[in-house]
Amino acid sequence: MQGKQITANSLARPSRAVTRSDILQRYDEDLDAAYEQAREQGDVTPLVQTVKRWWFEADAWRDPQAQREFLARIDSYRDEGPPPADQRMSREEIRTRFGV
Repeated sequence: MQGKQITANSLARPSRAVTRSDILQRYDEDLDAAYEQAREQGDVTPLVQTVKRWWFEADAWRDPQAQREFLARIDSYRDEGPPPADQRMSREEIRTRFGV
């Protein structure tokens, strides 16, 4: 979905049925193009960027409801601003909870 903004509504009401075959074909075409670009440039950066982009899309396909909730939360932050400080998770809480 490069170049197209993803919102909670776009995931909730797709404009057409997307099959796994469609997704795999798009991934294959993107990967082929990135490989050619990497060969021409002598740099693997285009491959890394393509895989990163598809990794997040694959995660969204794995759990569409969680992705809709995440996008709705981001839309809310954009429209209304971030939550109050007392409702935010601290970096230490993130490290403890997620191990990062």
